[in-house]
Amino acid sequence: MNPMTTYCYLNGDIIPVSEAKVSVCDIGLLRGFGIYEALATKNGKPFRLADHTARFRMSAREMQLTIPVTDEVFGQILEDLHAKNGFKESIFRIILTGGTAQAGIEYDRGTPTFYILCEEFKPIEASNFTDGCSLITAEFERQFPRYKTVNYIEAVLLQGQRKEKQALEILYVHDGGVYECATSNFFIVKDGIVITPNIGILEGITRKVALEVARAAGTVEERPVSVDEMLQADEAFLTSSFKDIVPVVQIDDTKIGTGAVGEVTKKLMHGFEAYANAQ
Repeated sequence: MNPMTTYCYLNGDIIPVSEAKVSVCDIGLLRGFGIYEALATKNGKPFRLADHTARFRMSAREMQLTIPVTDEVFGQILEDLHAKNGFKESIFRIILTGGTAQAGIEYDRGTPTFYILCEEFKPIEASNFTDGCSLITAEFERQFPRYKTVNYIEAVLLQGQRKEKQALEILYVHDGGVYECATSNFFIVKDGIVITPNIGILEGITRKVALEVARAAGTVEERPVSVDEMLQADEAFLTSSFKDIVPVVQIDDTKIGTGAVGEVTKKLMHGFEAYANAQ
């Protein structure tokens, strides 16, 4: 295989990314009408595939889109892409749109555009895990937060600011409440209790696993979190399919807790790693 060639899936076929074409009339491009799913492999297998598939189907149902393959075929496509590209570990970006637009703003549910990109998994800098990361906040509340749509406009616009501040992620806050990061879920720890927002967020799959690990070890609360409460937290961390569990030690100009990786977060990181390695 040519090492420079990567392969994707598009409407029934696995083809080189360089040959993949989507119509300029696609409603996903013209109107931003589409959904997105993302997951990674662990030990060469798609991690928590059933959970990702269920969330993808929920998003499709609510956005009135039709996924053109069965769950079994979907899983097989991911495995085939991983093998075809030859990566040790892969990440997948899955896009479903309404297909070619009709009259500029309508679509036919029977002819969607469905494609999957496969990239080599590259972990974030190790210092984020050992020393913790920083976040910047942005006043924003996503439209349709429970569903993973292709609308990441705010996140894209904020990347320059994030890099300037040397932050790993952007944390969305609104009307004094804490919601989620641009591509991650957010947790705090107070008096040993693991707390995470549960309203106005996308319920991430890594978030789900982190909650399972946390419940097995102690007390968990899923509830609204205020900005003031967040800034008084003992610890904080984020979760993401492409990052796993990452400790947060600073938000904007405020140090969280002692400014070092907390003990509860360390235990959860180790627990998550053990669970993932056992899959």
